[in-house]
Amino acid sequence: MQKGICMSIEKVSRKSKVIPFLTSLEIDRQVNFNNIISKAKLLKLDGFERTQWDEEVWEITGGRLLQQSGRNSLSITMNFSYPPKLGGERIGGDWEQLAKALFLLRLHSKQQNLSNQRGFIGVVGYIAYFVNQRKASIYNLTREDLDHACDEISKDYSESSAYNFHKLAAEFAGHLDANGLCKNFLNYKYSKQKRPESVNAIGTKRLDNPDTLVTNERVLAPVVFKVLGQLYQNVPKDHKYRFYILLLTFFACTGRRFSELSLLPNQEIQIDKDGVAYLEYFPRKVSKGNTFTPKRKLWLPSQTLELLREVISEIQYLTKDCRDTALEMHRSQGIDGRFLKNCPDQLFSKDLEFLKISKSILGKNSRLLREGFVFEDKNSGQMYTTIQGLKQYCSHNFNPQSLRAIHIDQFGKSYFLHDLMFLRYYTMSSGKSVASWLTVECSHSMLTTFLRYIDDLVAEYVGLEDISEFTTHDFRHTLNTMLDEGGLSDLLQTEWFGRSNPQDTKAYQHTSPEKKALIIREQLKNGEAGGILAEQIFNLPIEIQDAVLAARVQAVHDVGTGLCIHNFSQLPCERHLQCSADCKDYVWVKDDKRRLDEQKRILAITVQAQEAVQQQKQSNRVKKSLDWELHNNKKINVLSKQLEDNGVIEFDPKAYLEELSNV
Repeated sequence: MQKGICMSIEKVSRKSKVIPFLTSLEIDRQVNFNNIISKAKLLKLDGFERTQWDEEVWEITGGRLLQQSGRNSLSITMNFSYPPKLGGERIGGDWEQLAKALFLLRLHSKQQNLSNQRGFIGVVGYIAYFVNQRKASIYNLTREDLDHACDEISKDYSESSAYNFHKLAAEFAGHLDANGLCKNFLNYKYSKQKRPESVNAIGTKRLDNPDTLVTNERVLAPVVFKVLGQLYQNVPKDHKYRFYILLLTFFACTGRRFSELSLLPNQEIQIDKDGVAYLEYFPRKVSKGNTFTPKRKLWLPSQTLELLREVISEIQYLTKDCRDTALEMHRSQGIDGRFLKNCPDQLFSKDLEFLKISKSILGKNSRLLREGFVFEDKNSGQMYTTIQGLKQYCSHNFNPQSLRAIHIDQFGKSYFLHDLMFLRYYTMSSGKSVASWLTVECSHSMLTTFLRYIDDLVAEYVGLEDISEFTTHDFRHTLNTMLDEGGLSDLLQTEWFGRSNPQDTKAYQHTSPEKKALIIREQLKNGEAGGILAEQIFNLPIEIQDAVLAARVQAVHDVGTGLCIHNFSQLPCERHLQCSADCKDYVWVKDDKRRLDEQKRILAITVQAQEAVQQQKQSNRVKKSLDWELHNNKKINVLSKQLEDNGVIEFDPKAYLEELSNV
C-alpha cells in the first residue's frame, strides 16, 4: 500500500440545536424508537381528546396550538400524509409513527405554531418518500437521503419557503441523532441552504454606487407615515374603520409584533422613577406559538407620548361595550346572554329584527331548523324559535378556549379576554352583522380585511389615488432601521424590540454596510468621532482626508462600546477583538449616550482587573504577564477618553460596580 498524507474528510461536528426527548439511550435503535413512541403516547395535551393515535387525520379542538393571534378557530386538523406535490397519500408505517411522536413532543416542549408543525410533518414526508424509494428505513437514513429530500423541496417551493423547510430537515436529523434512532450520526445541515434575499440577506455594493443610499423595500417610505397621520386626523371617530386606524398608529409608534399588540393588556402609560414613560407588554413570537412569557416594559419614545395617550383613550372608549361583554362572558363562562332576559318565549321575525338578528335563521335552509329549534305557529303559520333556540344560535361561534387565561405573568397574575386593550365583536355574514353577545380578540385576518379597503379610505380622506402595500411587520423593520442609523447599539436594539437573540436584530437592519461606512467616514471627517484614526485624520491636509478615509473605512461593525472598521474580507483581526485596547481600527461616535452604560461597565471591570494584577505583583503568588498589565492600561486610557467624549468628567468604577451589584 502506498503511503502518503492522510487527510480527514469527516464533517466537522456542529452544535445541535435540539434537546433529547429521551433521558437515557439504548444501543438498540429499535428500543429507542419504541421508547420515544411510548413517551409521546403518554402525553395528555389539552385539545387532543378526540384524536386517535392510529388515524391519519387528527382533529384538535383546544389547547395552546389554537390560541394564536390571527385565528379564532374552534378546531384545526393535522394530516399525516405526504405533501400534495408527492401525491398526498398517507405516510403510514414507522415514518408516520415517528412523525406523530415528534409532533407531540415538539408541541409539548417548545409550542411551535400551526404552520411550523405542519411544515415539519411535510418535511418528514419528503424524507420518508426518498428513503422508501430505496426500500430503506429510518435506521438506515443517510445524509444523501436528506440531500435528495432538500433538493426536491427546493424545486417544489419558493426560495423563502424552501429555506424554512431546509432548517426543519436539519432539526429532524438532529432529533434522530439526539434520541439514538439512526445508525448513522447525521450532524446534518443542507449544504445549499442559503438565507434568501426575501429574508433580509445582505448583499454588497460598491461605496460609490448610487444604490448604496437606496432604502430597502421592507423600510416604509415617509409617505406611508404621512398618509397614516392624515387618516388619523381626518377619519371620523364614529367611522367603522376608525379602530384599525388607531391600531396602525400604535404599530407605527411602537414597532411591536402583531401578536404583541393584538394581545396588549389594557392600561395607561406609566412613568418610572427616572421619569421615563413605558407600557407593559408580553413579548410573543408567532413562530414559537402561544408560550407564556414574562411581562416586560416597553419604553416609549418621548415624541410619541402625546399621540399614544390620545390613541389609548380613544381605543378604551371604542372598546367599552366589547369589554363589558367580555367581562360578562367571563362571569357566566359563556356568551353574554343579558339581552335575552326580557324576551318572549316565542321569537318571531319581528322579535329578531328588534334584537338586530337576521330573520334568515328561521328559514328553510337554516342550521337552527336542522337542529330542531325552529317551529311553525299553528294559528298564523309563521315560523319562530324559542329562547333556548336563540341561545343555541348565539353560542354556535362561541369558543370556550377564549375564556382561558391569555397571559400569565411572572408573578402569577392571569390576564383574560376582558383585560386586553384591542377587542372586537364577532362579525357574521362577511362582516355585515355584529354579534353583540360575543367578544373576540382582534385577529390578523380582521386587520388584513381592513387593509383591502384602505385605498378607498386614502382616496376619500387623504386625496391620494394609491398607496404602496405594506404589512404591520414593516413598521418593525422601519423603526429598527431608523434606530440603527441613529446609532443605537445592536444590544439595545435587541433589548427594545424584545428579541432573545442579538443575531436576529441583523435581519431588521436595512442600513447597508456600505451606507454605514459612508456615515462613519463623514463623522470622522467632521470631528464627530474619536479613535486613533480620528486623530490621524485631524492632522492630515484636507485635500487627502477623503482618500485616506476611503482606504481605511470600508466596513463598520458594532462592538458594544464603539465601532470596528476592520475589513474582515481582506484579513482576520490580529487583535482578536480586543477593540478598546488602543486598536487602530477602533472608533467611536462622540456624545453617544446609548453606549454609555456599556462603556462604564467595561471600564469598571477593567479597572477592577488591573487592581487585582497590582495586588498580585506585591504577593508571593505567580505573577501575571507584564503584557496583561499593559493591555489593561490601554483599555483604561481608551475607555476613559470615550467617557470624556460622552460628557462624563468624574467616574468611580468601584462605586459603579457596587451600584450594579445592589440592583
